[in-house]
Amino acid sequence: AMANVTNIGFGELKNHQNVGTLIIDVREPNEIAETGVLPGGINIPLGDLTKALSKMPEDFETTYGRKKPGKDSDIVFSCRSGKRSAQACNKALELGFNRALNFQGGWMEWEKQTKG
Repeated sequence: AMANVTNIGFGELKNHQNVGTLIIDVREPNEIAETGVLPGGINIPLGDLTKALSKMPEDFETTYGRKKPGKDSDIVFSCRSGKRSAQACNKALELGFNRALNFQGGWMEWEKQTKG
């Protein structure tokens, strides 16, 4: 199923941030505590993702403060290096979210690109 995963780079991520695409940072809370969530994103740890994406839309919005994405909405997944976010994409695709996008390189790439 890995072949289905669409990878995006830093430039595309910036575009998604600018237009308000839902960005899901799938790192663990202790990692987020150190770095903060990827800007524009919400934190849903990988282990909670299936449950989160299966929530009723109003429950999703109450829990995460963002509208639940539709099956054809872009969703960007990010983690530390791109490995867990690829797994997250696969989970999302299995649940029928057709526009799951993997930010390749994750937080490490973000930091590299944004540290002036």
